[in-house]
Amino acid sequence: MSKGKNSTGSHIIRLTVSAQSAELLEQLARRGVYGRGPAEVAGRFVDRALQRFLEQPKLKVSLTPKSRKDR
Repeated sequence: MSKGKNSTGSHIIRLTVSAQSAELLEQLARRGVYGRGPAEVAGRFVDRALQRFLEQPKLKVSLTPKSRKDR
């Protein structure tokens, strides 16, 4: 499954996971279903979790992204 183009752009962040999670991400990356590498797989899982989180209104999100200096 190829990755579609991200229409909203992307942003690199540093993420620390447990050794067990890192191994699972490696295994999933080897299967190639969720991405080509563990970082891409992790990014997809984070995106999916955030989408589900927002679908159950728990957090108000601005539709206009802030610039880095506004954070």
